[in-house]
Amino acid sequence: MIKLNNGLKSLLTTLFLISLAACGGGSSEPPIEQVTVSEEESCTTTEQENGDDNCGTLLLGLTDADGDFLNYTVEVTGLELTRADGTLVSVMPSSQMINFTEYVEVSELATAATIPAGIYNSGSITVNYTNADIQVEKDGVAVTANMVDAEGITLTRETLQIQFDENNRLVIARHRPAMLEIDFNLAASHNVNLENDPVTVTTEPFIVAEIDPIESKEFRVRGPLISVDETKAIFRIAVRPFHRNSGRFGGVNVQTNNNTNFEVDGVAFIGAEGLTQMAALEKGTPTITLGIFDRAADRFTAITVIAGSGVPGADKDAAAGVIVARQGNTLTVNGVSLIRQNGEVSFANQITVLIDSSTLVSKRRRLQDDVNIDDLSVGQAVTILGTISQQDDSTTIDATEGAIRMRLTFASGHAISEDGLTLNLALQALQGRPPETYDFSGTGISPELDASADNYEVSIENIQLSQISTNDPIRVSGFINQFGNAPVDFNAMTVINYAESRSQIFVNWPTGDTVITFSEIGSENLVINTENEGEDGVYKLLQGGIRTDFSSFDIPVTIIPLADRGFYSIKSGDAISAFSNFADFSSALQLKLDEGDSIDLMHAVGGFSTDNKTLSAVKIAIKLN
Repeated sequence: MIKLNNGLKSLLTTLFLISLAACGGGSSEPPIEQVTVSEEESCTTTEQENGDDNCGTLLLGLTDADGDFLNYTVEVTGLELTRADGTLVSVMPSSQMINFTEYVEVSELATAATIPAGIYNSGSITVNYTNADIQVEKDGVAVTANMVDAEGITLTRETLQIQFDENNRLVIARHRPAMLEIDFNLAASHNVNLENDPVTVTTEPFIVAEIDPIESKEFRVRGPLISVDETKAIFRIAVRPFHRNSGRFGGVNVQTNNNTNFEVDGVAFIGAEGLTQMAALEKGTPTITLGIFDRAADRFTAITVIAGSGVPGADKDAAAGVIVARQGNTLTVNGVSLIRQNGEVSFANQITVLIDSSTLVSKRRRLQDDVNIDDLSVGQAVTILGTISQQDDSTTIDATEGAIRMRLTFASGHAISEDGLTLNLALQALQGRPPETYDFSGTGISPELDASADNYEVSIENIQLSQISTNDPIRVSGFINQFGNAPVDFNAMTVINYAESRSQIFVNWPTGDTVITFSEIGSENLVINTENEGEDGVYKLLQGGIRTDFSSFDIPVTIIPLADRGFYSIKSGDAISAFSNFADFSSALQLKLDEGDSIDLMHAVGGFSTDNKTLSAVKIAIKLN
């Protein structure tokens, strides 16, 4: 069996981890008798502002941690929460087919549900795999994978239990919406066996639900326009997540400011002028907003707003993927989500895109930039609007009378050099795919200057950088340079050194009475032991597309807390404890070991220093045997 970065193959098998600002750990409670919601407490989710003192608003976000899947579409059939008095409340109004690979960099607002006010301490979510579409890459080609449980039985449906910390439960209040973000962590939930035919994926879900997430992502908020208030610089939409054209998912206000980018019916505006254009639109005009959720103000603030014809599936078919080759005015795009005007969503490994000089081109976040089809180069992430056609197994989208939106693109690799203007990388991944996926022919001003994975040139002009040393693992976001105009190959907007954030460690220790998992467990650190006899363990350091077996390091890897507040959790049997204080966490872990428990698996996230082999962690999850 080939073990990928999914070493955490059975971590937290049917439980959610709830990331809370707890000073100590939670514990399991006796079951509470479930009761129905009384008539006077009955709450109805509508698109209007909540006016019932007995009810409050739950904003439910769904996201994903990076995994090894090209497509991971499953049906989420329901989410229920249980109040402290036993009241059972359904949050999601209907089942939803969700492709979680689309939510690695963003969170999707799934609903703004109106539910009874009070304190909630538990719940459950049900996932249906019957019609799942799971695809992984094997030998450079997308292949369908079969989902099985730990016993090798084909998965059909699983209900997962949510357990909130007894000291920090979910509070629903009348005048303040509550945010609950659920992370379907694909990286830690699955073990992929590429040697089987067909490929099999062993699934034991590891899902993190956070009330006050330590790490924030951009939010995507979709739905038809309800109203615009130019005085308050806000607009209100009816929430329609995941390309839904109908349904009752509540409504939310979106705050705008002078820096908000607007695209209204294909025309770019900024600030108040864009909101004025939205005010002239008909009620029901489709919109998509990308922005942040301001937890202090409890509201969404827009970075980019798209309204009208530019919304995928509004009046044209749409496709979202990454350009892997270009020949003249023909693009080859891989890893594609296809969105048809009738609301049908599907996945295609590869499609052909036809463009010409009449194709409208724009950049996310920089909608007023003067761009055209010359800016569409190899490696660029794009959303395409046009007309989809199919012939046999071939899919084509004609965008000659359509539009293409350039999305933020991500590249990772080891630093070779930097001079303040250009950063040279040994490229390891481009938009999550290995460099050999791409045909860089034609990207350079001459063939010998085509983009090269061995020396990928990134413009970092006007970016404030911390010190970067040779071989540092780096992640950049931005846009690919114009086709036929390299070098440079990539124009960066942000540069992240994995020494500071986003590094992940997965450990799956061997089994056996003589296995030592940590050589030191202290109030300020954990030291990972990799020198164990018996079957091979899994000791993976993941930094974007860079995967390292850290058992080969000359010194042990040490884990320390990044800050005073983090999220550290321990699962033992069916009980789970959550901590925000590292010393409390390590003390509880040592106590469990003293009582005879042993450690099975660990997943940790933070910044990793290659110099002293130390992970400064914001999150740690440990499963005991």
